[in-house]
Amino acid sequence: MAQNGAKKRKLIDDELIKTELSLLIKNRKKKRNHDPMPKWKEITLMTFAAILMAFSSHFFKYPNHFVIGGVEGLSIILSDYVGLPPANITLISNLILLLLAYFIIGKKFVIRTGYVSILNSVTAVVLDYIMPLGSTLTDNVLLELILAVTVSAFGSTILFYVSSSSGGTDIVAMIFKKYTNMEIGKSLLMVDSVLTLISIKIFGIEIGLLSCLGLLMKGVFVDTIIQSFNTAKFFIIITSKPDEVGSFIRKDLNRSATVIEGKGLYRGKDHTVFLCVTNKYEAGLFGNFIKSIDENCFITVINTSKIIGKGFYNPGISN
Repeated sequence: MAQNGAKKRKLIDDELIKTELSLLIKNRKKKRNHDPMPKWKEITLMTFAAILMAFSSHFFKYPNHFVIGGVEGLSIILSDYVGLPPANITLISNLILLLLAYFIIGKKFVIRTGYVSILNSVTAVVLDYIMPLGSTLTDNVLLELILAVTVSAFGSTILFYVSSSSGGTDIVAMIFKKYTNMEIGKSLLMVDSVLTLISIKIFGIEIGLLSCLGLLMKGVFVDTIIQSFNTAKFFIIITSKPDEVGSFIRKDLNRSATVIEGKGLYRGKDHTVFLCVTNKYEAGLFGNFIKSIDENCFITVINTSKIIGKGFYNPGISN
């Protein structure tokens, strides 16, 4: 009975593997060249991120006076003194910074960053006009801080992924880097931290400390989300079926691999070692295929979030 049950389970597993492999082969043409992300898709992602971040600012940051760095934080601080809504000050500030960046950094940077920066600012101004908020959405300040940080961090991550930015203090950081050789990350953190600390004096200790917490959370969230975007699988495969594995990599995954001839230390048998990188979707199919044709193979799978080369999206490199 136990043997019959084991055989049935094996048959079911084999059928599932065959089904998955047939689906991969059917969709192979769509992935044939592993082309870089097309321009229209980059622009779509940039547009979505800009609008998403504007919603975060309008509904959560501005009403609560969360100064989580950036030009938006400066706008919140200045709004009480100049008598303009934060969204309008953000738009004016971004236009001034883009003009400076055009002469200091260059036209290419301004075109890419300017689109996101202006769209983000204009969207916030339009939201303030059609949906003005006289108070916060809820009475739970911590909940609104988490939403403000999460939504804006997701938008920032999308922009980092397509090698763009929302402007603002990113431009200031780029200018600092050009004239001081300071790393962008450090200069950006320095500018944002100063604004956040000023908020303690202006809006009180509670809002100021929440803003400091938000600044720390944003860094963690961006790192976590960007890693999930870029995760790939690095396979180290030791097998006695090199022809079958190589054929699957070339024809079905349409990828390449580095092949090394090796010898086992314990028994002295000859083996072939494949070094291959796949995306997350291909990884499950690849692992199942290898085990189906070589039950004695040895597979090591390593998560990696930085792949530079053909077949993987590399903003600023592949494009």
